[in-house]
Order: sequence, then structure tokens, then C-alpha cells
Amino acid sequence: MLSLNQKINSRLKVAFLWGISLLVISFGAALLLLQFEMAAGNASFQTLGDLYWWWLETITGLGSSSSPITAVGQVIATFIIIAGFVLLGLFISEFSAIVRMIYTRREEGNIRINYRGHIAVFGYSSLTAGIIKLLRKHYQNGVRILLISNETKVNPFPDQVDFLHANPISKKTLLDANITNATAVIITASDHFRDPDTYSLVIAAGISQLNSNVITIAEISDDKYKELFKRTNIDGFIEREEMLSDLLDGNPQPKLLRIINKQTGLSDNMRPTSDTASAPGELL
Repeated sequence: MLSLNQKINSRLKVAFLWGISLLVISFGAALLLLQFEMAAGNASFQTLGDLYWWWLETITGLGSSSSPITAVGQVIATFIIIAGFVLLGLFISEFSAIVRMIYTRREEGNIRINYRGHIAVFGYSSLTAGIIKLLRKHYQNGVRILLISNETKVNPFPDQVDFLHANPISKKTLLDANITNATAVIITASDHFRDPDTYSLVIAAGISQLNSNVITIAEISDDKYKELFKRTNIDGFIEREEMLSDLLDGNPQPKLLRIINKQTGLSDNMRPTSDTASAPGELL
């Protein structure tokens, strides 16, 4: 079974084929029409430039004030009109399908991150929605947020975050998430593991090996793991009860944000800058 990327590449090839067919067939026929019209003395078809504008207006369906006067020219023009409608329609159909597939790929998390200065949230737990809401409220559009999880198949927050559907403990996932250029990482405790701290510890170790300087915050369920987490360059811990309390009370300076702001210099309600927004000059 073809992957989504393979399907997109296949569609691109088909769209390219229809586009080239449209150009070659229709313009080739138009060149033949030009010979008959020039021989008949048609003033509207005396140069290649005249033909080009007539051909362009015809295949796009705009219509032209010029028209062939010979019977052969009229037959060729009819063929060009029909070919233009058919081939242009097929090209637009393929192109539309590609756009839909690219949108689907993004929503399903089949992406690779090229921007920098983002905050990566690992795990889709019962706390994730609150964390994302908190980050978005305080940083608005000044910082891009990336959710990384294999526990949901589509982006659960399409208007708020980018989504990478992948195994969080995989090195490829960390590379695809561009952790080497992230500002901060938040690791949530999975709701699907009996011992979620062990799973989080594996993620933290992988992040530390790839980028020991990124600000890393982990949700911890059992204090006995704190010493192990500290070996992975963890900058701070959050507990679920504490986080929920901050959310419910509307704390303007919750612990999570205090850690990030202190370590990174980010401030509340920051405006987009060239380092945090996806400006062309900052793409990898």
C-alpha cells in the first residue's frame, strides 16, 4: 500500500503529464492553424505573437476577438477548444487532489519541522489540552507549538498547534521535530502506561543526547524518579495536581511558564520575531 507521500508524488507526476500534454497538443495544433491562416491572409494571424495570445485566451476559456477564417483553421480551433477544456480540467483536478492530500498529511502529522524557536509538547494525555491552552494564551502567536504523539491519529488542536504523529522515543522523531533548534520541551506523563515516568525518562534521555541545551520540563508522577531525570538535564518538574490547580485557579504565573520564561527569556504575550516565527530567513 502506498504511503501518503508516495501518493502525492504520483499525483504530481500525473498533473505534470496532463500539463505538458495540454501545452504540446494544443500549441502544436495552433502552429498548424497559423500556417493555414497566414496563407489565407487572415490579418489576425500573421505573427507568432498573434497566435500565442489567441491560443492562451482560447485554452483558458476566456474567448478571443480573433477567429480563423479557413475551414481547416476552424476545425483545428474546435479541436484546441475541446482539448483545452479536457486537459485543463484534468490538470486542475489533479492539482486540487494534491492540495487536499497535502492538507491531510499535515492534519495527520506526517510532516517534518523546519522552523526553529518552537516549544515541543510530547504526549497526548489528559493534561495536554490544558498545557497547550496555557502556552497559547500566554505566548499567543509569538511561539509555535508542536505536539508530538502516536496516541492520536489526527491533530486534536488544528488551530493551535502543529502535529507530528510519531513514536516519541524514536531518534527519527526527534530529528523530524527539529529538537536541535527548539526553545523548550515539555514531556507529559502518558495515561497509557502503568509506569509513565519510565517512558518519559526514555524520551528525556533521547532529547538530552540530541540537544543538551534545550529547556526540558517533565511531568512526574513519582518523586523517586527525580534523580534519574536530573541526569538527563531536566530543567524543571511539574506535577499533574499542581498544573491542574494553576489552570483552575487561573494563576497568571503558573510554574510551567515561570520555568520557561526564566530559562529562555520569553515573556507573556510576546509578539512574533524572526527567531520564533517561520520567516523565510529562519528556515533550515
